[in-house]
Amino acid sequence: MASIHKDPCGRSPFWYCAFTLADGRRAFRSTKQTERKKALEFCLKLDKAATAARAGELTEIQARKILDDILESTGSGKLGVETARAFFSNWITGKGLSTQPSTAVHYKKTVRKFLEFLDARADKSLAALSVRDIEGFRNSLARSGISNPTLKGDLKIVRRVLASAQRQGLIVHNPALAVDMPKTKSQEREVFSPHEVRAVLGVASPEWKTAILCGYYLGARLGDVVGLSWDSVDLAGGVIFYLQAKTDKRVEVPLHPDLEAHLMSMVNDSPHRPLCPTLSQTRIDGRKGLSNQFAHLLESAGLDRRVVQSSQNRKFARRSFHSLRHSFASYLANAGVNSDLRMKLIGHSTLAVHARYSHMELTPLRDAIAKLPRLLDEAKE
Repeated sequence: MASIHKDPCGRSPFWYCAFTLADGRRAFRSTKQTERKKALEFCLKLDKAATAARAGELTEIQARKILDDILESTGSGKLGVETARAFFSNWITGKGLSTQPSTAVHYKKTVRKFLEFLDARADKSLAALSVRDIEGFRNSLARSGISNPTLKGDLKIVRRVLASAQRQGLIVHNPALAVDMPKTKSQEREVFSPHEVRAVLGVASPEWKTAILCGYYLGARLGDVVGLSWDSVDLAGGVIFYLQAKTDKRVEVPLHPDLEAHLMSMVNDSPHRPLCPTLSQTRIDGRKGLSNQFAHLLESAGLDRRVVQSSQNRKFARRSFHSLRHSFASYLANAGVNSDLRMKLIGHSTLAVHARYSHMELTPLRDAIAKLPRLLDEAKE
């Protein structure tokens, strides 16, 4: 039974509440109230919460309601309640200001799907989101037929939003952390040999030749290559620099003699003119997009794109324009260039990501193994 008491030593003007905690221990807490009536209301509500906790019936929502009642009884305002829709929408607004437009669009698409799944629950307290809500979202995506990597990416975004809410103290636990991610089978790109790159150059138009040489000698993504303009090229200094659209990271790469000679042969006086004017005006995806155009170039050069079936029966080409980026990193690795320099040249921030791009040939691997000491010969001696 809860009761209120004055400090027997007379050191505090406040009433104290005596009540039993959920673990059975007796507690003595200050109500911070000088009026007996308000102190008693405060104490009874504390006891109500402790009783519910002992019975295993105290949920986060109930706890918030009790706290609201306590605050109201003492003349304070209620706890602020953030709805899931409001928080997710505000998070998207913030990302629109701090990330690349393409990334913000991707985040917005995932958040829209999540809020549509929640339906009316999106307008309830953010703290009311449960593990079952996240699992339900995962399962609905799986039934829609999207690939496991896409599904995993959507769940990671929801997890990231809720992690932000947890850091702000709006939720105690992140329910998305308790939800199992779908298994994904990683698909790896393959590299092109120099002979194969020459074959593609042989069937390429002038603009595509420029794009391929930039992809091979800069290790740049297709979108970054076609976004290059002449003000990115410093022929006097022998370098080319660009801002990666995906990471917003500035990358500077010394010009390879072949790329330098090619650019010298087509130098333009207009600094803002794209290196590949027509390609820069063409979208990357789609039937007539740049990715498909490059695929046709590979076929014209007699090269196999190595198409395989991925999850949900989707097709994945092991050889694409992005393989030039893998070739760039791999040839540098096989030539003995250390990982720090390779990462700086290609614009990778972590070794984990960079490792996927470094396809080692057997020759340097054999050379590395040969450096281990001989044991059996020494034993014979």
